[in-house]
Amino acid sequence: MRTKAFFFLILIAVALGAGATIAPAQELAADVLSGRVTDMTGKPVADAQVISTAQASGVTRSTTTDERGHYKIFFSETSPQYHLMVKRMGFAPVQRTITRHTKGAEQMTIDVQMGGAPLALSMVEINGTPGDPPREAEKSVTEASVLNPVADILALKDSLHLSAVQILGLTDVSDTLQAQNSRIYKNIKTLLAKSAQAGDVTQMAGSVAMMLEEASGNTSQAVVAAKKVLRPEQWELLPQAIRDRPGTQTSSAENEP
Repeated sequence: MRTKAFFFLILIAVALGAGATIAPAQELAADVLSGRVTDMTGKPVADAQVISTAQASGVTRSTTTDERGHYKIFFSETSPQYHLMVKRMGFAPVQRTITRHTKGAEQMTIDVQMGGAPLALSMVEINGTPGDPPREAEKSVTEASVLNPVADILALKDSLHLSAVQILGLTDVSDTLQAQNSRIYKNIKTLLAKSAQAGDVTQMAGSVAMMLEEASGNTSQAVVAAKKVLRPEQWELLPQAIRDRPGTQTSSAENEP
């Protein structure tokens, strides 16, 4: 009887030992998404929410950036693609699509630069004594600094060798985007001013987040429209931050004007 009990304990020990060796192997087979989130000036963005979804399984994981703007997300799978979204109050949300390059586990580095500094400036200006009117210097900063990647493309017209027809088409897209997002940022500024007068700048956070989502969608649509105006070789010369906008990962054949 003792002999049977002894062998039974040995079997349990072997099983536990096998389990202990299997767990690290499974961990090694995981994909790791990591990177750094910064603002337009290169400063780290702390407490940004980073959300990633594996295309194959639909599993979503999230984390927040540390004080240096770093984040790391683990997936116990090797999905062909991952969708990444970064959100932070005061910034327009940023989305990225990451495609794997090997069949095995990968450590993917995705650094993200967030726009939306005009809104952050507006919040600082308004965050004063309750009841005080917004400062005069704050009135024009939002509209003057609306993020417009299509305008950035037009600024490269010489190096891209844009034709007159392309310049005309891009100017129309740029002006439309500027008008749309200037209106949104103006509305955000008004909401924040009302919140400051009520003594709580954060009470409109939900409405502001929805407006930022709308502005980000407008920007992505404008970049997609700009891509259709450009030739494939022109598109490839653009900065990576513009080419990585959501909706632009399409076949190059769609680029031809």
